[in-house]
Amino acid sequence: MREKILAACETRDIEALRIPINWNELRPMFQKSGAPADPIETLKALSFDRKGRESLALASAVLAQPFVKITRGPVTLYEWPAYARHPARPADEDAARALWRCVRFADLARSNEEGRLHVTRLAIAADGVWHYFWNVG
Repeated sequence: MREKILAACETRDIEALRIPINWNELRPMFQKSGAPADPIETLKALSFDRKGRESLALASAVLAQPFVKITRGPVTLYEWPAYARHPARPADEDAARALWRCVRFADLARSNEEGRLHVTRLAIAADGVWHYFWNVG
């Protein structure tokens, strides 16, 4: 699933994400409020540019980072980036830039005010089901 999402992001067309989204029996969560009627429209609305380019860039940046394995009962999830769940100070300037690429533009000011970053997260289960792509800050 990770490779399918990345391939869709490489097209630079938000509509390409419709294929991996629809592979799931249930749609991935993009907001806490539940599954939207049209997930592509939701991703566009969440993007600063309102065309989905920010969502594509975030997904690519997030999936380029290390992941953390999360086990909840019988379900195993892989969540990107690992530092969203286990925040740590970036080791160097490159690591800091990589971390900032995982933050939505709309969340930059909020991140600064509260002293921690509101990093966008993406989780895929061990069975290949895409669970979420969101910022639950």
